[in-house]
Amino acid sequence: MVNSIVIICEESPFGKDSVVESFRMATGLLAVGDIEDVKIILMKDAIYFLNKHLDPIAINANEFTNIMRLIAFSEIEVFLHDNALKAAGLELNDIFLKENVKIV
Repeated sequence: MVNSIVIICEESPFGKDSVVESFRMATGLLAVGDIEDVKIILMKDAIYFLNKHLDPIAINANEFTNIMRLIAFSEIEVFLHDNALKAAGLELNDIFLKENVKIV
């Protein structure tokens, strides 16, 4: 039986829904109850998903409000790749849910 799953996402939060779907999949796996440990690693452009200065409305995209609430109430561990964070010019203070996020 699988006890732990790691989901790695590298795609931008815009143009594709892979980041949002990664979090939906992770929360769904936890909700089913068969898997107790789900981690998500955001790399490359995917780290912009948690940028608190990001304004999806400015580019005519949907806000991430519902999925952010879902993440906040779940037990998903979220990791940001340190090189991706540096490449984006972001720091931990620029990130939503920074209390749930670790840098790797």
